[in-house]
Amino acid sequence: MIDVATPYVQAAERAYHAVFGRGPAYMRGGGSLPFTHDIQQALGAAIVMMGIGLPDDNPHAPNEKLHLPNFFHGVETMIHYFNQLALAVAHGRG
Repeated sequence: MIDVATPYVQAAERAYHAVFGRGPAYMRGGGSLPFTHDIQQALGAAIVMMGIGLPDDNPHAPNEKLHLPNFFHGVETMIHYFNQLALAVAHGRG
């Protein structure tokens, strides 16, 4: 679990808002990436996992898919996210 009040998660929330018009749905997940906690501890760095999938995408299933508009929105969200991180660092919040 991560602290959603960190500047990194707040930057992600602003990025989602800018592109999707709403903030993210915070949920416990990452079952396929159990090592993220270990990496976070070893590096002392925050890990922010940002999803763009839909409930019916069926990740890791034979009929897995990704809604193409979400892919393009995801790229745009990452652009906004990196911009928000740069602004946070520039203002001493990151």
